[in-house]
Order: sequence, then structure tokens, then C-alpha cells
Amino acid sequence: MGGLFSALGTSSIALEAFTQALGVSQQNIANASTPGYAAQRAAIQPIGDSGISAGADLVELSSTGSAHADALVQSANSRASASQNAVTQLTSLNQVFDITGSTGILAALQNFGAAFASLGVSPNDSALRSNAVNAAAGVASAFQQTAASLESLGSSVKTQIGSTADEINALTSKIAGLNRQATVSAQGSAATNASLRSALDQLSSLVDINVSTSPDGTVSVLAGGQLPLVIGGNSYALSVNPQASEGAQVASSAGGHSPTSFSGQLGALLDTVNNVLNPILGTATSAGSLNTLAAGFASRVNTLLGSGTTASGTAGPALFSYDTNNPSDAAASLSVVASFSPDQLALASGGASGESNGIANQLAALPASADPADLIDGKSAQDFFSSIAAGVGGQLSSATAQSAEAQTALTAAQVARTQRSGVSLDQEAINVTNLQNAYAANARLVAILDQLSADAVNLLTPTAA
Repeated sequence: MGGLFSALGTSSIALEAFTQALGVSQQNIANASTPGYAAQRAAIQPIGDSGISAGADLVELSSTGSAHADALVQSANSRASASQNAVTQLTSLNQVFDITGSTGILAALQNFGAAFASLGVSPNDSALRSNAVNAAAGVASAFQQTAASLESLGSSVKTQIGSTADEINALTSKIAGLNRQATVSAQGSAATNASLRSALDQLSSLVDINVSTSPDGTVSVLAGGQLPLVIGGNSYALSVNPQASEGAQVASSAGGHSPTSFSGQLGALLDTVNNVLNPILGTATSAGSLNTLAAGFASRVNTLLGSGTTASGTAGPALFSYDTNNPSDAAASLSVVASFSPDQLALASGGASGESNGIANQLAALPASADPADLIDGKSAQDFFSSIAAGVGGQLSSATAQSAEAQTALTAAQVARTQRSGVSLDQEAINVTNLQNAYAANARLVAILDQLSADAVNLLTPTAA
């Protein structure tokens, strides 16, 4: 009798184990599309083999999640996000620099040269003089508009930097909360782990992160490999100041040394400021290429006119004015002198070989001139502008190629992680079928043992006389 009851008890425990294992498969199927969910595995240890609860079946739960696979996805995600964001920013910037000569600075420089070329043919024509001054005003306007467009883009990028920092801080706060939930059990629930992995994936698109996992299931997160964002149940706010020098733009409330560059969306936005906009617009310590071009061209025009004489025989006044106290403001402040009139154009060159149109001809050739005196940092005005535009175009082309490569790498990393830790509905169908068959067999065994126990009890029970 003892053996029957023991077998009945053991079989009943086995039914509970199969029920628990079926529940795990059902949970996997229900979360097959849940972001960050890693399939759970239920391993049924036979009676006496568990070492923990000898004499009873034990279901050991484990996760297929892989810290290594997660790290590969997060790293690829940071690079893909950075390159795609760079493409977005550079596309907008590239549109400011028209190299076709239809609009913008290049068109204005060409119109300037054409206006003075016509004036060189008839230097005393008042209409052509007015047209030349208007062309000069067009050059100033083109520089102002370009500077304004770049400043607007810069303001937009800096606003996005602030928003990105806010998103990062919201996610790190969420991750710290999930860490606290994870400590409720040794490994945390599957749902908590899924939310944690999903949050880390989102965070990696905003900034490159290094994640380390503790035995209790909590994670520590560093931005750029150095700045603390999350340690256990605590999150630390990230602050960003685009105006600061590189290496000092990003800080954590926990302290730590900041790297000079980052990846992810934040890295791309900072790179746009540091390595695209600042070299063109200038900073407190550098003029910027656009301002160098504006000041160089305007200064040379004023010098040429100052070396010539007007129709009345007087020296020519300056045509352009700009902020000479702030080199990074030259393009935005460039204008034609308000009091300048067309008859003040000093078009005649001086000296024994002076010509009535000598200065006009020099100004006509100035935009494309290769004369050493006319060059700006070794280039003609048109070539200097083209070099700025080509630099932006080259950066855009490089970012586009990197974006395609990074997206391919991200897709490969995601597929590899899914194959390793994602839910396979085919596999779960096999598991459910096997567990159901095992459950049915044990249920049949329980029924038989129950019947045998009842029969044995009946045989041992005395019948009434």
C-alpha cells in the first residue's frame, strides 16, 4: 500500500511540474512579439536529481537572453542611429550650399562679376553703375541669408540636443526603476527583463552605452563607456552644453570623465555642431570658413575700389561694410555701405598706364581670379565657396554610406539575437505537444494508481457479516 500511495504522490507532483512547464511555453507564445522579450526555458529535473528538493520533480527556469548578443545589438544600434541622424542633419545643411550657380552665394558672386564686366565696357553708364551696386548688395544678402540659415539649423540642432538629453534621462530613470523591480527576485521576472532590455535598446539609439549585469539581475549603465547613467536602483542625470569645448560638453550628475566624442543620436548632433557648423560659422576663437570668405571678398573689393579713382578724380570709398571686431560675424553683418552711391564707384585705375575701366575689369574677374592678391587662403572666392560646399557634400556622402553599412550591421545583430533568444513558435509548438503528451501519460498513470489504491483499500477493508 505504501508503494502505491508513494507512486500516486510522485505522479501528482509530476503533473504539477508539467503544468508549470506548459505555463512557461504559453508565456513565451503570448510574448512572441513583445520588444526585448527573451524566451524562457523550463527544465524538469527528475526526482532525486535536483539536489535541492530530492524526492520531487523540480522545474528549473532559465532565460535565453544573452548579454553578449544584447551588447552587439546596442553597439550596432548606436552606430546606425548616429549615421542616420548625421544624414538628416547634413542633408538640410547641404541644401544651403547651391553649387549650380542658380541661387545663393555662388550665383551672387557670378552676378557680381557679370555686372562689373558690363560696367567695364561702359564705365560711365549710370544704369550699369546702379546694377553693379545692386549686384554687390546681392552678394551681401546671399552671405546674410546663408549665415541665417546656418544659424537656424544650429539652433534646431541644439534644441534637439536638449530633447535628446531629456529622453536619455527619462530612460535611465525607467531603467533604475526596473532594476529595483528586478531585486524582488533573484533574476527578476521575464516581463521585467523584457522591459529592461527594450529600454536599453532605446537608450543605445540615443547614446552609446556600456552595460554590466549583476548577479541579482540589475544593470549598471555608462554613457560613452565612462559617464555613469545608472547604478543599481539609482539614475544620474546627463547634462549637455553644446557651447562648451569638446570633452566638456557632456556631464553626469554622478561625475566621471567625459570622452571627447559619443555615438548614437546625441553623438551625431554634437558632431554636427563641433565638426560641421562650427568650422563654417565660427566660434569665439575661430572665424569660420563662411566668414573668412565674406571678409576676404569684401575686403578685396574695398581695397581695389580704394586704389581706383572716381569720375571726378577722387579716391574710391569702401563699398562693403562688416563687423571687423567679431570675425565670426562677418557673413551675417556684411552689407553695402548705406551711404554709398553708384557714382562713387572708383573704376579707373591709377598710374601711367591707368585705364578708365581698369578697376571695373579687375572686379569683374575677382570672383574667379587666380591672382595671388585676390586669393582667399590660396583660393579664388568661387573656389573657396566650392570647397565649403564640397566639404559638406563629402560629409553627407560618407554619412550616407556609413548609414547603409550600419543599418545592415544592426539588422544582422538583431537577427542573430532573435535566433538565439527570441521566441520560436515552431519550437514552442513542439514543446507544448511534448509536454501535453507527457501530462496526459502522467494523468493516465495517476488515474490507474488511484484505481489500484481504491481497489487495495477495498480488499483490505473487512466486509460486514
